Amino acid sequence: MINFRMLRVADRSLFYSVCVLLLISILMIASTTYFSELKAGKDAFLFIKKQLGSITVGFILMGIFSFIDYKRLKDFAPFLFVLTILLLLAGHFLGVSSMGAQRWIMLGPFSFQPSEIAKIVMIITLAAYFDKIKEKSSIIISLLITALPFLIVFKQPDLGTSIIIAALTLGMLIYTKNSPILVVMIFTPLLSVLFRQNIYLWLLYLLVLWAFLYFSRVEIFDMAMIMAINLAVGIALSIFWGMMKEYQRMRILTFLNPGLDPRGMGYHTLQSMIAVGAGGIFGKGLFHGTQTQLQFIPIQHSDFIFSAIGEEFGLIGSVIVLSLFFNIIWRAIVISQEAEDFFGSLLAVGIAVLIGFHAFVNIGMTIGLLPVVGIPLPFVSYGGTSLIVNMAAIGILESIAMRRQRLIF
Repeated sequence: MINFRMLRVADRSLFYSVCVLLLISILMIASTTYFSELKAGKDAFLFIKKQLGSITVGFILMGIFSFIDYKRLKDFAPFLFVLTILLLLAGHFLGVSSMGAQRWIMLGPFSFQPSEIAKIVMIITLAAYFDKIKEKSSIIISLLITALPFLIVFKQPDLGTSIIIAALTLGMLIYTKNSPILVVMIFTPLLSVLFRQNIYLWLLYLLVLWAFLYFSRVEIFDMAMIMAINLAVGIALSIFWGMMKEYQRMRILTFLNPGLDPRGMGYHTLQSMIAVGAGGIFGKGLFHGTQTQLQFIPIQHSDFIFSAIGEEFGLIGSVIVLSLFFNIIWRAIVISQEAEDFFGSLLAVGIAVLIGFHAFVNIGMTIGLLPVVGIPLPFVSYGGTSLIVNMAAIGILESIAMRRQRLIF
């Protein structure tokens, strides 16, 4: 039986922030699609209708997950993980191909992306594992749990989602506070990636790293683990580069130099930067953005919707959107700190990382600070599965929030 009195202790600030982002989503999808669809003789409200449909389903799932005790998710974690792996495999071998990637599973007139579902399932799975093992949690086991879905998604290929899965694992590992050495294990491989461009510089880096660990009197096992991870990353980098599709490699190269292919892979980034810069402080106004209305940015209603916000609402509108995301992440952290148990705390942290990393990467690639990896802006970009999964995640956050304290009748 649903106890509506629990709504008294729900996190209203979190809920209102999501609602405002959804309203912005409808406005910006209308701005980026209405006139182009009308000009093409199609239903000008098609994308708006689909987004409203996804929002409706999302609110239903948000309500369901809010009132279901989040602790029950722990018992279903193994089942959800296996089901997700099967869905990812089905999407890889049987899914609908689009732009060189097999990511969608068709169910009659409906389609969904298993990789989007995998994100929230990975949070639940890792939280259940860390909660069960507590302080004895193994870094190796957690990485093995992540490896299978990561490799399947990467092979589709879906570089953006595979990065998100890796970020979720690292974020939750750091939160568990296994050991101070963990931070070194996580961040030194990033330096390996940086120095690996020059083999001699990389070897020198490994020597310096070994000397630092040796004179810091790090335990032999931890030292061996850190060096092995750095070696593996350096060796695997060239292998992964070879596994990448041509368009993925070009995205990275054009990120370093957008002018390398201004009419190809660098086109999105250059036009997006122009749109954001053209908005100035106050913006050009809704439906009045030059880059947006003249369709200089293809499929702008999806991954590049922030460029439309920057152009039509300017710096002020962009800051408002950033503030809303900051509030959502902040409330998730607060809920994590006040959670009733460690499992709930881990779930909240995982969701904070999920939404925060999505927003950071999407906005970063829109303004040219990060390479284009195909990651949507949570609650704002057009896309059914991503939106519904994110709203379900907010429902889980509300479930944790509503069980932080006993109800006062």
